[in-house]
Amino acid sequence: MKTAVYGDYDQEELDRQYDNQRYCPTFRETLDEGARLSLEASPLCTERDVRWGEHPDARLDIYRPAGPGPYPVVVYVHGGAWLGQSKEESAFAAPAFVEDQCMYVALGFPRASQVPFADMVAAVREGIGWIVRNIARFGGDPRRIVLIGHSSGSHLVSQCLIHDWKAAGLPGNDFAGAVLVSGLGDLEPVRLSYRNQRLHLTPAQVNEFSLLRNEPSGRTPVVVAVARGDTDEFRRQSGEVARYWRARGLLASEHVFEDRHHFDVILDLCNRSSALYRAVMELAGGDGIRST
Repeated sequence: MKTAVYGDYDQEELDRQYDNQRYCPTFRETLDEGARLSLEASPLCTERDVRWGEHPDARLDIYRPAGPGPYPVVVYVHGGAWLGQSKEESAFAAPAFVEDQCMYVALGFPRASQVPFADMVAAVREGIGWIVRNIARFGGDPRRIVLIGHSSGSHLVSQCLIHDWKAAGLPGNDFAGAVLVSGLGDLEPVRLSYRNQRLHLTPAQVNEFSLLRNEPSGRTPVVVAVARGDTDEFRRQSGEVARYWRARGLLASEHVFEDRHHFDVILDLCNRSSALYRAVMELAGGDGIRST
């Protein structure tokens, strides 16, 4: 008789729900496509390996339209199960946003394969704070910053939305918007799954770093998106995240993308006519971080 570990899932079933690669056999081809598109976008990079912190991976790349700006800023926080990928694989959408007169920033940061989980969260917050404080020097508008996160990057963006930026020395807690794509709001099933063999999450950290167990620090409007081809658990969690933001009057829109899976849904950002891309552009017209 199988023993339930989380909900109705036994250990094998829970592990499968949180193993996106096993669930999507074509994941490698999709990741290769994103890397290829990022390499093609490389000539558009106007500032490469800008240092924002002490860790060797605390770097970012800036893709800026021609002219002085100021431009709306789209910041992409990559996925990779909190363990992998890099900013060099995160530039695939830069050409589309630059064409529409937006600055695109690919954020590099230390992953949980290099530092403890809590240090990774703190690093992403530090990197985003650096962008708010310094992006005007590069032609970006700090009042119009949209954060985009995919998969584990979506979780990391959510940690910026519950962070007290005023206490960190910024004028307010609001961004122009945030886009959470195929992400998670509760880390408890992750802690109970095979993933925790490398993440080492504790119950206390689940409480501290789960969006659904905390309150937002500001009034940032949020877009929540998921692929129809995501696992049942990822779709369930995405729905819970959308309900969280809706209950607080902050859900800008919710999307379930047909004919997409966990890995290819984010590549819709390369298509200027896609619903995901349009949702980002709508947020980019917002007021951004401000004194309130």
